[in-house]
Amino acid sequence: MIEYSFRIKHEGCWTNSFNDAFPNARASIIYSYLVHGTSVTMIEVTQVEEGEIDDLVDWLEDHPVMNTSRLVSFTSATNRGVVCLEGDYDTETEPVLNVLLGNSCFPTIPATVADGWEHWDVLAPTHEQVSRAHEELQQLGTVQIDSLHSPEFEGMFMGLLEVKKAIQNLSARQLEVLSLAIEEGYYDSPRSCKLKDLAEHDPTGVSTVGEHLRLSEAKILKAIGPMLDQPAKD
Repeated sequence: MIEYSFRIKHEGCWTNSFNDAFPNARASIIYSYLVHGTSVTMIEVTQVEEGEIDDLVDWLEDHPVMNTSRLVSFTSATNRGVVCLEGDYDTETEPVLNVLLGNSCFPTIPATVADGWEHWDVLAPTHEQVSRAHEELQQLGTVQIDSLHSPEFEGMFMGLLEVKKAIQNLSARQLEVLSLAIEEGYYDSPRSCKLKDLAEHDPTGVSTVGEHLRLSEAKILKAIGPMLDQPAKD
């Protein structure tokens, strides 16, 4: 398997001019697929104010390749929104994901959009498939390779199993408090809430909530520890 990380300025796509219209906003492409010739895309937008989200949705719908843009949800506490897009692409503005999947290159994490670039991390079975995907992507815009290497999958797989086991070993209460902390933005940078804010959802108080988090973090970080010894990407 080959791990291929790259960035692309996708000409004619909304990602190319997104930050020109909304300089502080960031977007992640959660998924995108074709239905009867129409591309349906779900994106998450962050760092966008509540009063700005409607303008952002309208801007996306007005983009030449888009038919509709619909706000699915918005959380004002974390300035995060989920938007569903439907658009008709041609061969010159085809979604990057279509090119990748057509060449058996599969994203490992959602692509991010920042400063006109789409950032992608994918896995492919062979160098030949990466080469074909790269050639087709160059027809869509400017492509820069960030890394290209064969990862140590055995160690990565075992590490992920240990992390999964650590999560399964959390108590029901630890898992509940940890999930709440993630949802409320306790681990965001900067943090969107503090321990006392989480404690408002828990009658046991700040110290108990903090102890649940510390124990959860300790179990998960001990499982992650061995993975930190893996060689860095080139």
